[in-house]
Amino acid sequence: MRTSVVLAALLAACIAPAWAQAPYPAKPVRIVVPFPPGGPTDLLARVLAQKLGESMGQQFVVDNRPGATGTIAAAMVAKSPPDGYTLIMHATSSHVSAYLYRKITYDPMKDFAPVANAGTLAFYLVTHPSLPAKTVKEVIALAKRRPGELAFSSPGSGSGGHLVMEMFKAATGINLLHVPYKGAAPSIADLIAGQVSLTFDTISTSHPHVKTGRLRGIAVSSSKRMPAAPEIPTVMESGVPGFENYIWFGLLAPAGTPSGVMSRLSGEINKVLGAPDYQQRMQTLGGVAAPHSPEQFADFLRSDTPKWIKVINDTGARVE
Repeated sequence: MRTSVVLAALLAACIAPAWAQAPYPAKPVRIVVPFPPGGPTDLLARVLAQKLGESMGQQFVVDNRPGATGTIAAAMVAKSPPDGYTLIMHATSSHVSAYLYRKITYDPMKDFAPVANAGTLAFYLVTHPSLPAKTVKEVIALAKRRPGELAFSSPGSGSGGHLVMEMFKAATGINLLHVPYKGAAPSIADLIAGQVSLTFDTISTSHPHVKTGRLRGIAVSSSKRMPAAPEIPTVMESGVPGFENYIWFGLLAPAGTPSGVMSRLSGEINKVLGAPDYQQRMQTLGGVAAPHSPEQFADFLRSDTPKWIKVINDTGARVE
């Protein structure tokens, strides 16, 4: 009897680790999106969910959890088990939004493990055609002649469009009047109507209006010209050294997620990022994407995030 018990225990000890280390994913994976359905973050999350589901043999489900500029969703994912079955599809705005609030229960840099950057977009400086300025230098010169008079729109206080314009102001020494709106659509609508003079938007939404003459394209915030609008110069080549800012979309997991899970996800996502159909989709959005490692994405966040924290602190931008 004793021998049987010993053998049973030994058998259980051998089987348990094999069962516990079942290949990932062994059940459906949830991708939390901190925005409503329909936006670029949601769109890219659904593309990844479909492709990963096909390649990894498990369902990847998109779960939209909008609210409080993304902080509700981020707090939920930060507290989730670090097992690879709950991920978050962040964008620049939802990642840095934590620094806009005084009471946040998580740390955006410490409580998440970067998996993959799904793509980056440049901010696009556009003006109303009536503004007597066709280049970055002319915009700066005009603003210096009329300090505090030129109004810029944004999708709201603390939004990416607001903060990147504050960076532009600081880099060029100009003073502009901020007119915040409730979303990107009314911000662009009033720019087209001539109610404000300029804004930082995205190529996908503003460049069609540039092509029809309703807006004027001035410059993009990337280090290189963007394939979706190659005729538009960068802010840096237009005379503002070091001005490089992006809208990024990235997949992150709770901190402590096993390295094996991270590697598996990264490898499968890189296959998606390098595929021609995904590259075409990114170009349609006015952005770029390239295969990379989780470490490279983490390095990018470590260099990019402090810029946003600085402008938030310098301007006193807060959301209560």
